[in-house]
Amino acid sequence: MARFLKNKQASLGAAPGTLIFEGLPQMEHSVLRMVQYNGEFLKENTLRSFRNIKSCISDEQVTWFSLYGLSETGYLEQLEKECAIPSLILEDILNTDERPKMLEDEKHIYIITKAFHFNASTKKTQMEQISLILGRQYLITIQESDHPYFEDINKRLRSGVTKIRNYTPDYLCYTLLDTLVDSYILNIEKLGNHIEQLEERLLTTDQQIIRDIYHYKTELAFIRKNIRPVKELVTRFTASDSELIHPRTFNYLKDLDSLVTQALEALEIYYTMTSDQQNIYNSNINNSVNDIMRVLTVFSAIFIPLTFIVGVYGMNFDYMPELRYPRGYYSLWGIMVLIVIAMLFYFKRKRWF
Repeated sequence: MARFLKNKQASLGAAPGTLIFEGLPQMEHSVLRMVQYNGEFLKENTLRSFRNIKSCISDEQVTWFSLYGLSETGYLEQLEKECAIPSLILEDILNTDERPKMLEDEKHIYIITKAFHFNASTKKTQMEQISLILGRQYLITIQESDHPYFEDINKRLRSGVTKIRNYTPDYLCYTLLDTLVDSYILNIEKLGNHIEQLEERLLTTDQQIIRDIYHYKTELAFIRKNIRPVKELVTRFTASDSELIHPRTFNYLKDLDSLVTQALEALEIYYTMTSDQQNIYNSNINNSVNDIMRVLTVFSAIFIPLTFIVGVYGMNFDYMPELRYPRGYYSLWGIMVLIVIAMLFYFKRKRWF
């Protein structure tokens, strides 16, 4: 399957709002977890479905629902009924090739974003779509796999020594986004280390180098395609006037906007670096070819007068005065050697080699 565009065959001709999963299933069965907390307590449960989740939501606590796995679309059908989530939004959530974006209505803020992980052993980037639905006193996160992107947030919640336990769910939403952006920078740094190591091999003519450069450039383009819209998403989140966002959260969102800019700048720097490395490698190859051609040209230039002399005395005339000269053979060799030495001296003085 293509990495830059997903196969749309499953949803071809389907009516808008039809809940069809588009992508490669990361989990055979979906898992739904729930965390409820406030400043006084924390409770974690595993749920079988989204049915009757409204009974779990209370003004006295924040409720965080986490759905792992998208292949079982029944979970989202239940979510549509229980929380009145528009089917078009759920359709976008199931389309794992959806562009990162933020939408909002009177009851919810919907965020579709990306998480990625650079595998240092395979040197490949694994991209995953993560969706967040922010409501009053609850947050729903939906991701393709059970990769522990937010494990650090869970640890902070369990420790109790964190602002999250005393703040509203919009702050939890900000914290999750902040964690994702931090992982962007961390993984771009890992990829950047591999790119920088290529500089030590640029002056060789090993063809594996150009393959590595092209591979990393493709990985960066893949990351850039999925991450660049996050800047627009965060900017829109920061500018939102939704009642679901507490005024104090806006200060943190501004810091998040700066962090996204930092990640994108690092991405652009490494993309430019791979382009420069490609140009340097090609220039090095061209210089090597030029050096070879220069040597061959010098040899060719030396043999031109020698070939001329040999050609003259190779003619089949009966009367050529020098042919019967006793020392003619040795004299001719001496003249040719002197020509070679003179030409080498001249080329060296001109710095042609």
